Amino acid sequence: MRRGLVVAVALCLGGAALVLLGLSRTWVAIEVGAAPPLPGRTSELSGAVLVPGARALGLLGLAGVLALPATRTWGRLVVGALLAAAGAGVAALVIRALADPLGAVARATPPGRDAAASVDLGGWPLGALLGAGLLVSSGVAVLLRGRHWGALGARFEPPSQPSAAQPAGQAAVWDALDRGEDPTEERPLGN
Repeated sequence: MRRGLVVAVALCLGGAALVLLGLSRTWVAIEVGAAPPLPGRTSELSGAVLVPGARALGLLGLAGVLALPATRTWGRLVVGALLAAAGAGVAALVIRALADPLGAVARATPPGRDAAASVDLGGWPLGALLGAGLLVSSGVAVLLRGRHWGALGARFEPPSQPSAAQPAGQAAVWDALDRGEDPTEERPLGN
């Protein structure tokens, strides 16, 4: 059971990293002309500019890395559904840009600017698409098996009151820490 959670978190982390890396790279370089004798310049557009909204979905996938081990049964299913939806959203946005690269450039450049005659998106969109696939895989794995995986236990929370499993002295140590005192400090006898 523990191994399934580790695999899902690894898929989520790898997918989010690939999406964010792919979106941060230059997808298109456009030659922008200028009136003579001024030289033209090259304008570079990253994937985040060409595919708005995909970066936010990649960050949602990155948040899933922390949310998966911290949630339990139904909460984990919600996280899995969000991961699958985020991956599908990134994939849809990237596929739209790949299907119509000139349209993606036209949407990303301000009105009145010369449009490019042809666009080559390069390989970074495929990296973002692969990351989206990993996010979807992570979300589906969580939806199928996530209810049976363990979660962070009560040992990660401070004790609230002494119990049979917790000696009263241990509760006193926590109370001293709450008051800002050092419970390991030696005190004179009688105090």
